[in-house]
Amino acid sequence: MHLSNEQKAQREDAKKELFTYQELTTVTPPDWIPDSAKSEWQRLLPVMKKDFPLSETDYGLFLSYCLAFSRIKTAEGEIRKYGTFITNEKTGVKRANPAITVQSQAMKDLKSSATGLGMTLEARSRLALNKAKQSEKVDPFKELMDG
Repeated sequence: MHLSNEQKAQREDAKKELFTYQELTTVTPPDWIPDSAKSEWQRLLPVMKKDFPLSETDYGLFLSYCLAFSRIKTAEGEIRKYGTFITNEKTGVKRANPAITVQSQAMKDLKSSATGLGMTLEARSRLALNKAKQSEKVDPFKELMDG
């Protein structure tokens, strides 16, 4: 793909713009979050800081991701322990385990946070598509005619 010098400069400026915010300096998870959220924080933060321009403004969103991950894991433990359905001992009526609802909402929260942080295939594809749209093929004849 051939880009004009101006297009290259615009891309470089856009890339630099992502890194103009104060870098995320908080490298340890808060003490008050569950251990599974802390583990996810410690697993993912080095990868994120390497590949994404995380800033202090992303702190809450990253924390939300880790908490949602923890809720999914905790709910899965409850589902495995008590099953998908719970039977009321007095009436014998079966109903869905409430942990399924918690897990389902946590999965939605996780996806939302991951998308916001650019971690999903969908978010990365959208970025790649936008880059492709911005980089039109240069027609040398048109460039010559335009000036």
